[in-house]
Amino acid sequence: MPASIPAFLLAASTIIPIATTTTTTPDAKQELRLAIGAILRAQGREARSALQSIAPTQLGTTDRHFRECALLRLNAAGPLPVTSDTPDVNAFTRDLLHLYRTYWRAAALDVDGRPAAERALTDGLARLLGRPVSNIADAEPLVGARLTSYGLFSQEGRTGVLHDLMIWRRSTRKIENVPLPEGGNATQVNYLDGFISRGWSSYFTCNRTGTGGWTTDEGLFVVVPAYKSLSDENFSVNFLAHESQHYSDKKRFGGMPSWRLEYRAKLVEVAYASTTRDRVLDAFTDNQGDDPGDPHSYANRRVLTVLTHRLGVASVADLHTVAIDRLHEAAINALKADSAALDTASHAGAGTHPLR
Repeated sequence: MPASIPAFLLAASTIIPIATTTTTTPDAKQELRLAIGAILRAQGREARSALQSIAPTQLGTTDRHFRECALLRLNAAGPLPVTSDTPDVNAFTRDLLHLYRTYWRAAALDVDGRPAAERALTDGLARLLGRPVSNIADAEPLVGARLTSYGLFSQEGRTGVLHDLMIWRRSTRKIENVPLPEGGNATQVNYLDGFISRGWSSYFTCNRTGTGGWTTDEGLFVVVPAYKSLSDENFSVNFLAHESQHYSDKKRFGGMPSWRLEYRAKLVEVAYASTTRDRVLDAFTDNQGDDPGDPHSYANRRVLTVLTHRLGVASVADLHTVAIDRLHEAAINALKADSAALDTASHAGAGTHPLR
């Protein structure tokens, strides 16, 4: 596997939710969900406000440590914290991570200041690389090449609205047969481990949640430490089925907006989720948005809207209690309707039709 994967595909990554400790109060759990949802939209001020509203006494040990860690990483006035996930790395990689983490924090805490934060990252990368670069995208192949020279793998590009950086040490390939609603795939899966950086969403949530993997023309890429198990439903549905749908859609339909890739893959998650249904629906509910430039949140809102309309229920909360077979059927039918719209548009040589 090449050390640097085509950057534009990182936007179609999978976000993995992790359950909170049972000793945290219900109100605090809700605030934590809101905070994590804000982090995944790179809304740092909103996340800080939600976290600060929680009294530490309302939290169990795990959640209390998460709150302290996340607030530290979202503190504009403080120094960047030294993290334990960068042992024994070379000076270039340490300096590179410092540049990206400085950018992540500035961009998350000041939405209007993101262009300035990107310019500062560009200037910092130029100094670190020892050559001029006009923008971050121009610097990324050079960054990947330098990391390759140190025996490391990397992924650059965007995750949602921020430029991202993932670095790892080990990769293992396997062929996995994955069933899908419209036909299965024999897919090459690359299992990645030995991470030095798992990207901005994992950084801000202190590895509590974040990118679980992504898809390219070469197959699927799994962030192994994002999963408690590689044999449970969380992995088989929320990663393998989700990302295999991306792989299938790219072969079948070619290019389409990242949000639509996510919309279709998230319908597949709902179509197969049984024991993970509540977690999947909660993750979608907590991270909704109207910006197509943030593919996950944009797709989440559309999945929930389509399912409530198809099932004729009053609210998203009702999706948790509708018969599981009906929920699965609604998701599959929504996926097939979207496929029919894409096929029609392709045959007509026109743009994609609105979602139905």
